Amino acid sequence: MKITFDGHMPVQRQATLTQPQLFSLFEAMKHEILSHVTYSSLSENDPIFPQDKTICDLCKAHGVDFRHKKDRIAFFTAVLDGMENPYM
Repeated sequence: MKITFDGHMPVQRQATLTQPQLFSLFEAMKHEILSHVTYSSLSENDPIFPQDKTICDLCKAHGVDFRHKKDRIAFFTAVLDGMENPYM
């Protein structure tokens, strides 16, 4: 995958990510979403951030009580474990 981005210098840069790099990035994103689901304050507050609203909406759509940490973690662990990495 080839991407273009503006760095700290006023010159546009390009990078090409390899399949193994994309695979690792996808796995890291799965880990980060599970960490967020685990350590967020969703059990104490209504969702403020868009990613929290997405988490709550998914839970509600599938009968999962997002306010119970154990339920949230179990649901998202199952979802993420079942999600095949498209960069294999």
